[in-house]
Amino acid sequence: MTPPTTRRVLAGIALAAAPAALVQAQPAPLQFGVMPNVSARILLGQYQPFRGFLEQELGRQVEVVTAPGLQAFHERSVAGAFGLVVTAANLGRVAQLDAGLQPIAIYEPRIPGLIVTLRARPVTSATELRGTTVAMTNPQSLVALKFIHWARAQGIEIGRDAQATHARNEDSLAQLLNTAETRAAVMSQGEFNAIRPDIRENLAIWQVFIRVPGFLMLLGPRTPEAEAARVTAALARFPGSLQGREFFTATGFNNIRPVTPADLAELDDVVEETRAFLRGA
Repeated sequence: MTPPTTRRVLAGIALAAAPAALVQAQPAPLQFGVMPNVSARILLGQYQPFRGFLEQELGRQVEVVTAPGLQAFHERSVAGAFGLVVTAANLGRVAQLDAGLQPIAIYEPRIPGLIVTLRARPVTSATELRGTTVAMTNPQSLVALKFIHWARAQGIEIGRDAQATHARNEDSLAQLLNTAETRAAVMSQGEFNAIRPDIRENLAIWQVFIRVPGFLMLLGPRTPEAEAARVTAALARFPGSLQGREFFTATGFNNIRPVTPADLAELDDVVEETRAFLRGA
């Protein structure tokens, strides 16, 4: 028989070890990676309702994380740093094809691609862009790539007939329009909306030249089947939730729906260009 003193010591050890065991039993936080299409401050604020909803639905901690730029974000995505990823549709398609991420949903509505000018210095035709510089935030963004296609259809080859320059964020993008050589800036509607009001009031949208597919949501490449099913089911309930309505009000999106093969096929004309930009070619 174990002496009473020994029993008390063993009981104390068991009690001391119990909290550590419970902590170890908790699943690791889900890393919810969101592409840095606007500043991190705005992004993290917009995604708080989404984070809270997923925590409730999945019964685990969720951390919304991003990266300093699209290049770094994409590298982390394909390396498997995130369990759930929201990214530009073309980057998501490349991540699927090259690294095995699993597309499960797509944002609605489609994203307007804008050509923006200074209100005091408007552009009236595409030919006015010849010999000028066009500002963009991220050359590998779907809006930027589709603009290159659009300009080519107007007889303007970016890199030959007009140059591209890149800004660090949406405010810097708008301020480039104050330089003599920069006549237009290409951006998404979300980027335009994120520009500080005192800067934005001096801008004019010359035209909406395209509406591209919304952001893709993908699961990490090593997501277990049961977890994938839970996350997919939670996403299906999100649009009808209170948190979903808060998220849509904050971001301008109005739905998140299952992705289709047609959605993915629409991106295939920019896959090679996206890869080239990611390689720095």
